[in-house]
Amino acid sequence: MRVATEGIMHPKDAKAALLPYYESLKDSDYCSSSIIEIPHAAWSKCREELDKAFGSLKGAKPSCVFVLGPLHKGKVSFDDPALVYAPCDGSLSGSDWEIKLSVPSSLRPYVCFSDDICSEEQSLEIAAPYLSLFFENVPVCYLLATEEGEAVKKIASIIKKDFPKALVFISNNKETCCARLWKEAFADGNRT
Repeated sequence: MRVATEGIMHPKDAKAALLPYYESLKDSDYCSSSIIEIPHAAWSKCREELDKAFGSLKGAKPSCVFVLGPLHKGKVSFDDPALVYAPCDGSLSGSDWEIKLSVPSSLRPYVCFSDDICSEEQSLEIAAPYLSLFFENVPVCYLLATEEGEAVKKIASIIKKDFPKALVFISNNKETCCARLWKEAFADGNRT
């Protein structure tokens, strides 16, 4: 699957643009925090924040990566009971990067799959070139939630319990706190 807004959310050759930055990180201090808030905005507005977040992770060896964000559109249909969505397993790619998408089996009962989701929200697009550079071949689980609910809480609980070596990125706009539901779900109890 190709990204929807390449050249708008980030440069067309995003990985090439990041390579000098990546190579300049000699022995960056690896941040042991496994839940990292990243900006929910276009790359041109938040590159410095993204550089800082990912720069602190150079050398990290996660088993998988979760990118969690809001789905501003709301439910895909009124008849749809789902509150959490993910694109189908496969890959997401730009002109010079690619990431593997995979939802773990333990989360599948709580997720509705739709490739249209990636065209609605670009929170993964701005982080994807960094993920392909820093964590090549590490599977990425991209989940979008429409509102708070038991599914969001259950997913957060499973991630905390079953994926202790995963990195969790919460894509959040600090002004609107649009990913508040994910932040609150992870704040309920400490990560084990």
